[in-house]
Parts: sequence; structure tokens; C-alpha cells
Amino acid sequence: MNWGILGPGWIATQFASSLTTLTQSRISAVGSRSQERSARFAREHGDNDTSAYGSYDQVLLDPTVDVVYIAVPHSGHADLALQAISAGKHVLVEKPLTLNSAQTQQVITAAKAAKVFVMEAMWSRLLPVGSVISQVITSGLLGQIIAVNADFGAQFAVDPTSRIYDPALGGGALLDLGIYPIAFSHMVSPAQRLLHASGRMTHSGVDASFTALLANEDGSTSSIFSSIETDSPQSAWIAGTKATLEVQRPIFASSRLTLRRSDGSIADSKDFTEHSPATGLGWEAAHVAQCLSEGLLESPVIPLHDSLAIADTMDLIAEELRRS
Repeated sequence: MNWGILGPGWIATQFASSLTTLTQSRISAVGSRSQERSARFAREHGDNDTSAYGSYDQVLLDPTVDVVYIAVPHSGHADLALQAISAGKHVLVEKPLTLNSAQTQQVITAAKAAKVFVMEAMWSRLLPVGSVISQVITSGLLGQIIAVNADFGAQFAVDPTSRIYDPALGGGALLDLGIYPIAFSHMVSPAQRLLHASGRMTHSGVDASFTALLANEDGSTSSIFSSIETDSPQSAWIAGTKATLEVQRPIFASSRLTLRRSDGSIADSKDFTEHSPATGLGWEAAHVAQCLSEGLLESPVIPLHDSLAIADTMDLIAEELRRS
């Protein structure tokens, strides 16, 4: 596949490194509001035929681009996704797909009307460890699932000028980190309703930490924690009547899974090596290529209705946090 990159920042650098190392795809074009940044990114991660543009529009108009990867701050996801869809490009949007459920529905509606592929870049679902977790959940090994616990907290320097502390750019724990444990919970069972959410807000108006309790469709409950002010265990577990699956740090690309019997003894465990975006994002790029080669307009692993349901849950949590 020939990829167009919109927003040559840190995550795009990780994506490009994994893409060019692990797949046969290439970067065809790079777009940024800075021609200099695009040119530097193209030199470092592209080839002799990679085009560097000083605008996003030029990438979308480039006929060599098959699919675009949107890696700008969260606040720009919806608008650029809609522009890319309008230009007839397939789209991979860095998570969260958009800022809220309404924007997500708008993108989904546009994609279906235009008949182009759109996927939220929830890369952890596409790693080998994500596949194994899904298989364990559906296998019945855990029995009736009773409870899920998932957390992702990482300490960021307090900087009001940083994207993570800027509400206009979609900053805060919920959209940046909290989406991982919420998506993990959704993989087990979609949330039926929000039972509780509370947290701490920063002076800039974004959520610094939050805890949420979800009631799920399968009758289980999920406890979610996320933070940008403390480094949490970044782990998860799924407890069932027959066994518990323990997901070792980091939750977004676990290093080890442990299956523990109901008596506490270990039934099985497995280590995994794709712990960072630089070694893992190529899996989602390969998945997109596979989907497109099969003529699919959305991923069977990360379908658009999952992205919408997760956005619905995050909207409910965000509303409660604004009241706290």
C-alpha cells in the first residue's frame, strides 16, 4: 500500500518506523502545515519518490496515495477524516477516532456513503497478544465473566502549553489514555450503562485522573482507571467463574498473559515482545492492507460500531467528570 501521512509528529514517526520495517508498504506522501517538517519526515522515513507537502490538502489530492494515516492532535481527527473521505481516500485515524460520539457518527455516515474504508487505530487489538486475549474471551476458558479491571495511568509533566493539558486539542486522561482500558472492557463485553464516574480536573479544564464503573451487557462489571498525573500498574484482569486472565503491563501491548485457575494456580502463561508502537504499529498497517485487498470497507476486528459504542461510553464519562 502507498500511505499518506497527515501530521508528522511522534506517533507518526513510530508508525512509519514500524511500517517500513515490518511491512511491504511505503510512505508515498507526507503533509503538514510546515513544509520543512514534512520534508524532514520524508527524508527520514520515506524513499526517493516520497512527496513532502506543506499542507494536508496536497496529500489528499495526490493520486499515488491509497490510504491516509491521520496523526494530528485529537481535535483535528474528524475534520481531516471527512476531508479524506470526500477525496475518496481510505482512512486510518489515530485513536480516538474523534472527540465525541456525534463526530464519530458523522465520520461513519460519510464513509459508508462514499464507500471508503475507515478504521480507528486501536493497534493493541491487532497485535498477537490482542488476538490471544480475544480467543481466550470467546473460548469459554474463563467461564461466566464476572468482572473486568483495567487501568492506564502515565505521569506527564504539568505543562499548560502541552497538548495533553489543552482542552481545545482534546487533552486529558480520558481521550488520550483512558480509551485503552475502556476499549479493553468493550472487547470483553460492551457497556450497557455507566454506574459511576468521578475524577480530578486540572486548572486548564481537562481531566487529570478518573475512575469509572460500567455495567456490561453480559452481566459483568468493569472498573476503569486512567490518569495523566500518576504512573499506574497499566495492567488488567478478567475474572470468570472458571479462571482469571491477567494482563501484565503495559495494557496497550501486554508483555505477558497469565491464565490462573479458580484455585489460584497457574494454568498457562505466555510472553509477548511487541511492547512499543515502534515494533507494533506495523500490525495495524498490515491489517488495513489485508482488509483493502479483500474489498472490505471496515475492519472485522475493529468495526466502526465498536468505535461508536466506545465513544458513547466516553461521552457519558466525560459528562460525569464535568460535574465532579
